[in-house]
Amino acid sequence: MNTDILTQLASQDGAQYAWLRQSLNDFEMARILLASGKWDGACYHAQQTAKKLLKFILSHAGQAFRHTHTHSVHELAKEYNQHLDATLFDDEIIDSYKELSQYNTIARYPSAYDAPVDIITKKQALSAIDTLNQTLWILRGVYENR
Repeated sequence: MNTDILTQLASQDGAQYAWLRQSLNDFEMARILLASGKWDGACYHAQQTAKKLLKFILSHAGQAFRHTHTHSVHELAKEYNQHLDATLFDDEIIDSYKELSQYNTIARYPSAYDAPVDIITKKQALSAIDTLNQTLWILRGVYENR
């Protein structure tokens, strides 16, 4: 995924651009972990990337997001659609965000008997990265047209 326009945008000063810079850093970590076969880490950093991208676009549009510490990617996407009277994120991608949101916890913490490294699969990691790539594609379209 070519992120040139977002990288260029991220070089600006301002708190909202810090969200974008950190999201692009998380994206790079997700790609490195995916290439290394670290499925749990790839899923976690994909979730972090999407969350920070959505916090960026909300703040860049001048919208304070409801929960500064929210980890729910799908709630942030719904908040964007609702508060900015724009349907940037359709139902299909919002459903994908529900899956992605779960990786904030299950990709980091062991359950009763299993560690994330034991249960998160390559298929899940590829799906998480695919959702992330769709998000980056959407955002590139928004900012290329400005």
